[in-house]
Amino acid sequence: MEIWYLETSAVNFFMEGHSVDDALATKQLQLNKGREWRLSPITLWEILMTSDEVRREEILYFCQHLFSRELLPSPAELIIPYIRQGMPKVEQAREMKSTSRIADVWRDLVDDRNKTFIIDHKEVRERVKLIQSFTKNVHELIKHGDLVVGSDKAFSGLDGSLSNLVKELPFIQSGEPASSEQLLSYKVALYYIMIVLCAEADFDNEPIKVFWQELGIDSTADRVAYVLRKLPALVHRGPFCVMAYMTISQASGKYPRGVWFDSLHSIYMTYVDRIFTTDGHFQGLRDIIPEPILQQKIHHMDEVELIHHNSNQFGVPNT
Repeated sequence: MEIWYLETSAVNFFMEGHSVDDALATKQLQLNKGREWRLSPITLWEILMTSDEVRREEILYFCQHLFSRELLPSPAELIIPYIRQGMPKVEQAREMKSTSRIADVWRDLVDDRNKTFIIDHKEVRERVKLIQSFTKNVHELIKHGDLVVGSDKAFSGLDGSLSNLVKELPFIQSGEPASSEQLLSYKVALYYIMIVLCAEADFDNEPIKVFWQELGIDSTADRVAYVLRKLPALVHRGPFCVMAYMTISQASGKYPRGVWFDSLHSIYMTYVDRIFTTDGHFQGLRDIIPEPILQQKIHHMDEVELIHHNSNQFGVPNT
């Protein structure tokens, strides 16, 4: 079964001009063709940030009819197993199903479409804004070339700059050549490692908490030191590397507020068969990411031909 991933902009695009019956028919048609349309926890968090309550519930209700009851794993659920596998160039196949709390709720909502999320939406938006504020720093880093890490950041207690930290990477110290573009991607990837992996600044951080508990490492500075010493490959391959490419592709011009979510969405390229979007930033990512296989997975909705199939009264497409 192929997994097709629609990031948030593609969900909104597909919803326009289509009914719930269309969603049911599309779901069944795609399953018949061996394709499972999936959401991720990131998509749901973005939808839950919608301030217009009526619009938010309309989107959720449509998604309950269109998408699989299984969510893709959260970023943390992808990152930690990747590390445990030894950060390979090619990962061992594993089941792409989230076991997070939001995934449990989503399964319940798809099974009973009369249900919806009961959460504090204001709190969600405030938390997202806090996390998004970190990406302003990395945007400045890319534009100006360096960033001094101060004591007011989430990773307090760490002294120095990202440039100096990159110089501490074992493969850099050994004299491995690196272009200015590569060094920049290492710095951005390391920044995200510090935020997500070391400071646990994400929605679903339980797998990360368990990871550090098993290692007995509590302080953020000690975690960064551990990454530099034991996990240096994280800066040049794997999820954080893809996040860095997405962020760098958006670096020119004004700070893009959605870069945090875009960077998280980009992680899924490695784990799905296709990713659909209406966001031009993914086209920019496709232009700079060096892996042809990943480039081919990105499909902008302007490049997709939508074909209408008539369905019966039960939402099942006519053959």
